[in-house]
Amino acid sequence: MRRRFFLLVAIFAFASPAAAAPFVRGIDVSRWKGSIVWARVAHGGYRFAFAEATNGFAVDPSFARNHSGAKTAGLAFGAFHFARPAGSTARAVIANATSQADLFVSVAQPQTAELAPVLDLERTGGLGAASLRAWTTAWLNEVQLQVGIRPTIYASPTFWRKAVGDASVFASSGSSLWVAHWHVAAPRVPAANWGASGWSFWQWTNCSHVPGIRGCVDGDRYRGSRMASALMAPRPAAIDIPTVGGVPQTGQLLSASTGTWQADPAPTLAYQWQRCTDTTAETCLAIPKAVTSAYTVSAADVGSTLRVVVTATSRARSGWSASTAVPVNA
Repeated sequence: MRRRFFLLVAIFAFASPAAAAPFVRGIDVSRWKGSIVWARVAHGGYRFAFAEATNGFAVDPSFARNHSGAKTAGLAFGAFHFARPAGSTARAVIANATSQADLFVSVAQPQTAELAPVLDLERTGGLGAASLRAWTTAWLNEVQLQVGIRPTIYASPTFWRKAVGDASVFASSGSSLWVAHWHVAAPRVPAANWGASGWSFWQWTNCSHVPGIRGCVDGDRYRGSRMASALMAPRPAAIDIPTVGGVPQTGQLLSASTGTWQADPAPTLAYQWQRCTDTTAETCLAIPKAVTSAYTVSAADVGSTLRVVVTATSRARSGWSASTAVPVNA
């Protein structure tokens, strides 16, 4: 009899892993949810909230109210941007993404002790997979340059596979995943289980009934037992920006310095070389695999501006980027 009891417990543990996981409950909202009584949301056991700040080039009129209400009620708070990708040329795609990113940062103004900013990807804007990846990279890079942390990506497994080509590059470049997969015991995670790191947030339903909110609201879970581990820590301070040494001509080796950083504990550093289509280094695209302090100038770089971005990370999910750029001659 004792043997059967232990066997039954073992079967239950393997059959219901989601039930035993240490999830923290949260929600995500936009202007469509109307006025929210945030104190009731907190009393209902919800511990975090994401709110839409911008939608394409439109500002969500409820954002300031939701931001203030959620934080006053003691919820961990994060802002997201609903992406509206566009662009008929490679340059226009990057410019569109950068402009949307700039608007988002100006409205959301992400701060230390908030959740990392989020890019909500649900529309392609008619872009193919390669162009959409370029758009996404440009948006993430621009926000990271301004905020100092790699943004989280929100997407469904189906959208990621069909629209983005199941790309894993965003997982390897440091973006966490907020996966949208409803009415399942456990979410399907794209991009080879997001580079083997899995999901960080899971939108598990589009119809939670939450105190303080009328009707259905998106329900989310954080994969952890404490929200503190998801919050943006104080970022390293750039005392001196990186510099680039060498001759910016085809075949020549360029070398980037680390810059000088103030952080505790001492930061780890990551490099990314970018090719920019303008002399002001405003419209740039990451060069694949150019992620060390050294870079050999190629023929494809002639007539462009090369920029190296050095990102310092002193604590989990907290970093700051500084960059410098040089024009390339023949």
